[in-house]
Amino acid sequence: MIICSVNIGHYSSLCVFKNDTMVWYSEESKLTKNKNSGGIPYACIDLLSNKNFKIDQLLITGYNYDAGHAFSLETYFKYKKINIPPKSFCYINPHHLSHLFKAYIDSKFKKATIFVIDSRGSDWQLSDNLSGYETTSVYTIDPDQSPPVKCLYKNIYVEESFKSNSVKKNNGLFIDKDTKFNVSNKLDLGMFYSAATFRMNFKDHEEGKFMGWQSYGKFDEELYEKLKNQITFEEVKNIPVNQDAAHTCQVYFENKYLELVEKFKSDNMIFTGGTALNVVNNYKLKKKFLGKNLYFEPLCGDEGNCIGTAYLYLFLANIKPKPLSSIYIGGESKNFIFDTYKNVEISEVVNLLEKGNVVGLFQGKTEGGPRALGNRSLLLDPTIINAKDIMNSIKKRESYRPFACSILEENANDYFEMLDIKKSPHMMYAAQAKKLAQDKIPSLVHADNTCRLQTINKEQNLVLYKLLKNFKIPILMNTSFNLAGYAMNETIEDALLTLKDSELKYIYFADFNILCKKTK
Repeated sequence: MIICSVNIGHYSSLCVFKNDTMVWYSEESKLTKNKNSGGIPYACIDLLSNKNFKIDQLLITGYNYDAGHAFSLETYFKYKKINIPPKSFCYINPHHLSHLFKAYIDSKFKKATIFVIDSRGSDWQLSDNLSGYETTSVYTIDPDQSPPVKCLYKNIYVEESFKSNSVKKNNGLFIDKDTKFNVSNKLDLGMFYSAATFRMNFKDHEEGKFMGWQSYGKFDEELYEKLKNQITFEEVKNIPVNQDAAHTCQVYFENKYLELVEKFKSDNMIFTGGTALNVVNNYKLKKKFLGKNLYFEPLCGDEGNCIGTAYLYLFLANIKPKPLSSIYIGGESKNFIFDTYKNVEISEVVNLLEKGNVVGLFQGKTEGGPRALGNRSLLLDPTIINAKDIMNSIKKRESYRPFACSILEENANDYFEMLDIKKSPHMMYAAQAKKLAQDKIPSLVHADNTCRLQTINKEQNLVLYKLLKNFKIPILMNTSFNLAGYAMNETIEDALLTLKDSELKYIYFADFNILCKKTK
């Protein structure tokens, strides 16, 4: 059976499953270069039309059912001559279930508590004349129980306060009489963080920039007291616009998040929805719950929901889906004729890095999600005092933003307080820097003494492993291979355009052992 699953929300995406295994995946933003691509993923469908999949089942997910989207999707499939059997459309809601199943299957936990926390999910009918939408959901999964999936808690946001007993349990998959509902017009965790981001004059989907900027601020106790009982959208407008206020908003977010986790904690906990990209909070949760198994979903934004929807469909059909084997699941460039290049050994790339050059690393399939994890990365020697300035000049991005690193797995604890984190392959933690990091790699240590890190081993990414193994220290600055405002490079053409339009001088195309150098 061939299943095609389409996410039509923001960060739209598309994937194809053959029976229980994903065989193809694409993100619209990386094809259009628009970081916030949404709606129907037309560019993904264009690529799909060249793959000759004989689709048996088409799944659609998004915030809510939209007959117009479904009609447009079916029409475009026909236009691209992709045959879909009659009555093969299946629209799956609510939104949080797609997040949930993507994270649960790939965590490989047998049983767990799952926290799904984002800015907004699917609509919920609250009464005959009023509806709201989900913002936080807490579920448990245990295959040995009946039913195996239970919703413990769900927050519903409405424009005005309603009593929790007014909730009509529509969208009721895995919802039962024991579910605790909170219905309120107060801003929930993800909503608050997005609203605070806007208040601090950042744009849509720039919560990551806000997270970096807030680290320069100090705690404002008076503001915190005003936030403690939660606030409305209107009240957010009264928050001062400065870094102290931003930092206080981050602390408030962390504390409210912790309160929720404390209520529903278990030995195995999974975190997803857009808030799981808050690596500062992730590290603090890991520190708080030492000894428990925590999994932070790397595709926690909506780009992973097409996969989660396919997982859910298979789960409901009593088919156990296979977890993803890696995060490298996007586009791949196999055939390309280079005009100007040099065949090199990896030692020559190491030599360029040790001479202080920024080198673009391009290989294999694109990383799924927002993190550069060694297949579409810009690398630089982190011991250079002005390394941040060098990279910012190439990237054309703001000076206050922190940089991440890739480090050999066996050396991570030398530089960072790793707690009980044995591996961090997806950059989901901002770990505290030790003195060695402060002394040797100051360019990677942010204002709050943290660094978002990726640990590397031989099996995970062999080329990046070899670069780190042969570099003078086992750590490199690693940032996404793109310019500010654009999505991560997907194709070789994208990478060469970045070379042309920036101060970047070198790209190592590892699949071909080719080094491209900027020509005047």
